Amino acid sequence: MFRRFALQGNRSCIRSDEEMLRVDRTAADAAFKKYRKEILESCLEKQGFCKWKTNSYVRRNSIGLLEYIDLQKEQHGSRTFTVNFALMPLYVPEESIQLGLGDRLGQLIARRDVWWDFADDAAAGRSFQNVADAVLQFLLPWFARFSEEAFYIKRLRKDGRSPSCGYDSRGWLAAVNGTEEKSAMIQETIGRLGLPRELLG
Repeated sequence: MFRRFALQGNRSCIRSDEEMLRVDRTAADAAFKKYRKEILESCLEKQGFCKWKTNSYVRRNSIGLLEYIDLQKEQHGSRTFTVNFALMPLYVPEESIQLGLGDRLGQLIARRDVWWDFADDAAAGRSFQNVADAVLQFLLPWFARFSEEAFYIKRLRKDGRSPSCGYDSRGWLAAVNGTEEKSAMIQETIGRLGLPRELLG
């Protein structure tokens, strides 16, 4: 049983010019890499995720869906980051990761966008521990629901009725019981997207 969750390390994603002058960017970037690896990456590896590219982690669930987590740094150099997550079927021939069935971690925690600070060593340590705790408490249960095919199908049907759905929910629904061999398509998609070979197992 999890205790009540408290956000820590979060702040506005944009720093003022004056604030930026006080940030040692090289030290901040080193702290980001250090705590990403020591805290978050360690946590995710224990849950079966593989590192992919620079700041992303992936895992394949029991019904052939890719579970995707990505750390997105604020683009103007404020030394803050947010966490994106998504699901997509590996047995659908996509050319890139589709983010439509997903969101940002802050939406699961607090129903708003959340950016975590890594401007110095202490802030980065707090932030990555908070993100790891949030992944365990909020994101993994969200992913777990989609390992049940009935729940996944229900969500696809619901999203298919929405004109603003951000992904091909109808195409994904048709592929659930498609005639193509799913195993072969999963292998092909993993290769085409350059995903870790550990997902083939």
